[in-house]
This record gives sequence, C-alpha cells and structure tokens, in this order.
Amino acid sequence: MPRPNHSERTRSQIVEAAVALIDAEGLEALSTRRLAAELGVRGPTLYHYFADKNSLLEAVRDRIATEIWTGVETRLADIESGDWERILRGYVDGALSAMARHPRAIGLMALGAATRQSTLRGYETMLGRLTECGWPLGLAWQIFLSAENLMLSAALEAGQPEFAPPPEQTAELPLLRALAGELAADPSLDDGYETGLDALIAGIGVTLGAYRNPGTRAPH
Repeated sequence: MPRPNHSERTRSQIVEAAVALIDAEGLEALSTRRLAAELGVRGPTLYHYFADKNSLLEAVRDRIATEIWTGVETRLADIESGDWERILRGYVDGALSAMARHPRAIGLMALGAATRQSTLRGYETMLGRLTECGWPLGLAWQIFLSAENLMLSAALEAGQPEFAPPPEQTAELPLLRALAGELAADPSLDDGYETGLDALIAGIGVTLGAYRNPGTRAPH
C-alpha cells in the first residue's frame, strides 16, 4: 500500500480547522473525532499528520503565535529605534489585537514552555528593540515579561461580560451600587487595560531613570 501524501497544504487545513473549532466552541470541543467529522475524513487520517492530540495542539499554538508576532512586527515596523514607550505599546496592542481574534485559545497560549520557533523569534525581536534603547538584557527581559503579562490578562478579560450586577445584589453594597450606575453611564470605565498600560509605562520610566541615574533608587 502506498504511503499517504503528507502535504503541508493538508496539514495546514487540519490546523486551520482546529483553530476555527476552538474559536467557535472552545478548547474542550476539540477532539480528533470531532475534528475529523468537521473535515469530512476518518479519524485515523489525522494521525498521518499528527502523532496525537498534543502534537496537534502544539501546531495550533504555533499557528496562533505566528499570527500574534506577525501583528506585532507590523506595529513595530514604523517605530524608531530607541522609542521604548511606543515599542512596548506596539507590542501590547499588536499581540492583544491578535489574541482578541482567538479569545477561547488564551489559556492554551499561556500554557507550556516557550519553545515554538515563532515565539522565540518574537522574543528575540523584542529584546533587540529594547536593548537598543540602552537597557541591559536582564532588565529588558523583565520589562518585556511585564508587558506580556498585562497583554494576556487584558486578552482574558476582554472575553468576559461587562460588570453589571443586579440591583438586588448591591442593595447593601453602596460602593458597588454607585459604581454600577457610573458604568451604566460610561461603559468605558469597565476597561482597565488602558489604565494598566499607562501605569506600566509610567513605572518603567521611573525604573529607566533610576538605571540611568544610579543615585536614584528605583521602586521595588
């Protein structure tokens, strides 16, 4: 019996179908049986391309990671070297825009070691841009991780419903009752992402100032 043709096109189709299924119904909906049904093939066919479900999930991670870093590099392309604030904002905005297209895959992307080549190349790009700003490598890494953690938190929160507790639940909670009224009048108050990013940028500016002026102590 001839060996099956393991074409990259077919492998890519499987990964795209898996991403679409996760986007539509969540990670728990993904199984080899369900995916095979979506593709109109027999379950064992998938094992010609992926040894098991874990290897399929790794391919899904790589697919989404590539999308994330492509978006980030597009945002960074027109930012001048040394402009660390715009570089960090470009990273967070670009990565968050990509993750917003896959809100049900956020947990998947946050799990596991960062060994995907697309992710490692992205890290290399960010470290390069930040060390160009004059920061030592270790500090650049810590600052990048802070921005990445904020991005993942914001991506996770973006998929949650707005905070709007029923009046009967806040009858004896005056601050939350007042907050609910303010949120109803101005829904943008329920988005802490911009405030968090502004605070992160401001704190990094203080840290950078302390690094460049050793007589000034950075906050801990």
